[in-house]
Amino acid sequence: MAELVGKRYATALFQAVQESETTDAATVLQELTGIQQSMVEIPTFQQFFHSPVIGDDEKKKFITDSFKGKLSSEVYYFLLILVDKGREKYFNDMVGTFHQLTQVLHNRVKAVAVTAVPMSEEAQDKLAASLSTMSGKEVTVENQVDQSLVGGVVVRMGDRVIDGSVRNRLSLLKEELTEMIV
Repeated sequence: MAELVGKRYATALFQAVQESETTDAATVLQELTGIQQSMVEIPTFQQFFHSPVIGDDEKKKFITDSFKGKLSSEVYYFLLILVDKGREKYFNDMVGTFHQLTQVLHNRVKAVAVTAVPMSEEAQDKLAASLSTMSGKEVTVENQVDQSLVGGVVVRMGDRVIDGSVRNRLSLLKEELTEMIV
């Protein structure tokens, strides 16, 4: 549910920013991530913002005192709407979705490369270049390590999965041999 709520609100904000003549998506993303970072650095701010015990009027007063005139009007009113609708706890999901929408707008995509051992920067750059050529988008590669792979790489890019792992190749070979025997 959190992902669905986050996606709905982030998409609405993104559309509002697209229609705005004064604010761009990069600025809004920077403001949202700044607020998110503040919540990490000041845990009491996050507790206050997410607390169901603290009243909406008190939260709105805090938002107005802290952010009015310092943020774009879209982000300022977005925060007030979150309080009105009781959706403050989904803020991080919203920021993540807004970031993804901004990446799509700029024709960028993030790929996660899962390998048995950490990839070198050079290998990540080569993989990013190959994936960029294949997808027609600017690709950044994040490496995750899973020692159960034995070798090879599994790449997740958007909703696509490219499984070039040794484990997958052995599984395919086993299937072929089983079919040949039967």
